[in-house]
Amino acid sequence: MARDDFTQKTKTELSLRAAHFCSNPNCLRLTAGPRSDDLRGLSTGHAAHICAASARGPRFDTNQSVDERKSAANGLWLCRECGDMIDKDVNGFTKETLTAWKLGHETMIAEVRQKGWSESIELLRSGQMAPGLAKEVISLLEDRRTFWAIFDAEFPDRVRMSLDDLRHELTRLRSRCASDSPLDKIIVALGRTVRHFFDTVEQFDLQTLKCDGNDPNWLAFETALKVLRKSVGYQIGKLAASYQITLPGEFAEFLPR
Repeated sequence: MARDDFTQKTKTELSLRAAHFCSNPNCLRLTAGPRSDDLRGLSTGHAAHICAASARGPRFDTNQSVDERKSAANGLWLCRECGDMIDKDVNGFTKETLTAWKLGHETMIAEVRQKGWSESIELLRSGQMAPGLAKEVISLLEDRRTFWAIFDAEFPDRVRMSLDDLRHELTRLRSRCASDSPLDKIIVALGRTVRHFFDTVEQFDLQTLKCDGNDPNWLAFETALKVLRKSVGYQIGKLAASYQITLPGEFAEFLPR
């Protein structure tokens, strides 16, 4: 059966757009370097089709034309191992997943090109770590009842202590991100949201405040907590979607739709 393979020019374009690094954000293996002799280089990379080159291949799209199937837009650069993996585990690596890998990697490489050597290495390191760090951010919030427990189960001073601890943990995670990276911006935004909540409720004595529908201070605290939850919920929803993370159980149910 005929295959709509990439031309050598397209393969070269894909390798250059990826800077010869594997586009899998959990891999980022360098796929070019010197051979053992003094004259030749070595490439271990692979120009992979996002939608297959033939009808029997993984993720084949009948709506694509031959030119679309052979274009650089339908490809991404991977190491040999990752190229083999995405073709053998079709359900685990959808068209949408691979397109996100490609766009995310090429965006990162474009940013890396504008930095010095040390900053470039840090961006690559951070890009590899980002999915794991994103999961840590979500786990931090999931473990805090402040974001999903019913309001009358919340004690204001416990909310304060939990959020204060959260701010310290977010600062710790941020130290592992490249400055001004997408994940760094999300962590900064979360920190600002928490600070805004503290600014709103600083007038109240949270140690003595109790759930009381007739107390205007409690009602003001409850409103501030609702705003906090909604804002954090939107941010976490976007974070989970960006890194294709499934939000667990009760925590997911309380996030805004």
